[in-house]
Order: sequence, then structure tokens, then C-alpha cells
Amino acid sequence: MQSIITTVSLLLLPLIAFSSPLKDFTAQYKLYHNDLYVAESTRKLITNKNQLTITAATETAGLAALFLSVTINETSKLHFKNNKLNFVSYEYDEKNKGRDKHYRLYLDKPRQLYNSYTKKHYPAAENLHDLLGFSVATMLELKAGKREIKYTIADEDSLKPYTLKLIKKEKLATDNGYITTLKMEHYDPEKKHRFTFWCDPEMEFLPVRIRTINQKGDENLFNLSRYNNKQIYLNLEDEEDL
Repeated sequence: MQSIITTVSLLLLPLIAFSSPLKDFTAQYKLYHNDLYVAESTRKLITNKNQLTITAATETAGLAALFLSVTINETSKLHFKNNKLNFVSYEYDEKNKGRDKHYRLYLDKPRQLYNSYTKKHYPAAENLHDLLGFSVATMLELKAGKREIKYTIADEDSLKPYTLKLIKKEKLATDNGYITTLKMEHYDPEKKHRFTFWCDPEMEFLPVRIRTINQKGDENLFNLSRYNNKQIYLNLEDEEDL
């Protein structure tokens, strides 16, 4: 009997090793700029064994749509290996009344990141991610029990170090009660840039709220409005400590 169990386990091992660490999801967010509702964004995670693809489609909405017509599509591809998600590529496409922008980041040489926007190569750090893919990598790290996470984030023209730390647990109010979250934050004291995630353990640590504040004090807020087929009424009022 033991030999049969061992044989079955060995047969299943490749399937376990290459299965996705996260479940597919669709998450819709409302975007606010300085408390003004300006856009909607839909993020989708699609997994295929050890390959993960996260897409984001964002377009202007509310009063902003009367004056602007902007659509942004992003695609980030990751590879699951050695119990971590690794950067593969990132693509950004923006349509904005003729002021379009398109660029791609990808590894085209061993340990070399190519940026089609700057047309330059950069050394690829071990913890390299893009601005979209690292939100999924954070979910996996939190699921594994980590509460301080360091990344090197590649954007359109630079590489920047990010350190997300657990600030505290907070409750976010909804029309159906409260969501208990982990509040993770990166703060750059030199540039006075603050980046905050509120991650829900019940949704595999999906960020249900994302806030960025720049050195001028301008605030962008992504607030979850739908998760898969479930409507989420996440209030904009202040968070409550546990």
C-alpha cells in the first residue's frame, strides 16, 4: 500500500509543482482623483499552470468623461517558479486624443531588461516587477505569510525600489458589514511619495483599495466595486483600526 501511495504522489508532483498559486479573478475598481470620480478599471487574472497573465483596462468615467476620453490597456505576464512569481513582460497602451503612448518592458537577454520607451537595457534585479504585476506578486507573498516585501519596480523610464510593510490591520466599511484587511504601505521620505494597499485575506489578499499620494499631495484612489460576480459597496469613509 505504501508503495502505491508513493507512486501516486510522484505522478502528481509535477502537477502540483506547476499549478497556479492563485485563482483566476475579475476585479473592477472605481478611480478617484482628489475625491473626484474620474475612471473605472477592470483587472483580470488568467492562469495557465505556472504562467499568469494580469490585464487592466481603464477608461474615463463620470464627469471626467465629458471632457476627456482616455483608455489605458496594460498586460503583465509572470512565471511561477521556486514558490515565487517572476517578471516576464509588461505592455502599456494608452489612447488619448492623438497623444497616444505605447511601450513594452521585457527580458531579452539573461538578466537584462529592455525598455522600448527609453530604448535602453537595464540590469534585472532578483525581485523585478512592473507596476501592475507586482500587485499579484504581493498577493502571493502575503499568502505565504510575509509582511515586509521588497521589489524593484520598472515603469516607463526608470527602476525604483519599493518596500511594502504591514502598517496595521484595518476594517473597511461596506453596505454588508466590514472587510478586514492588511494595510501595506511604501513611503519614500525623499520624494514624499506614499503608496498604500488594503489587502483582503478572504480574496487571496487582493488589494481592495489602492491609494497613491505624490509630493504635491495629489491623491489617486482605486476602490473595489465588483469581485468576480459579486457587487462590492466599499464606502469611501475613513478606515477603522482593529
